[in-house]
Amino acid sequence: MIINVRFTTGTYVARAKGQNVTASCAESAHRAAERVAEKLGYNPDLVELEEESNGVSTFSVPEPDPQGEAG
Repeated sequence: MIINVRFTTGTYVARAKGQNVTASCAESAHRAAERVAEKLGYNPDLVELEEESNGVSTFSVPEPDPQGEAG
C-alpha cells in the first residue's frame, strides 16, 4: 500500500492511495502515515519512507500475508 503525506496548514495530512482514508498529525509525516496504516488494519511498525519530493513524502506498507503468517 502507498501512503502520500503533505504538510498543509501546520499539520501533516496522509492519504492512502486508492482508499478513502486520511489521517493528520502535527508531529511528523511518518506518524501521519502510521495513523493511516492503523486505520486500515496494517501494522504501523512496517511503514517505510520511500521518497520525498516536492513537499510530498511517499511511504509504503507491505500487504499482510493472507495466511496470517509472519514472514
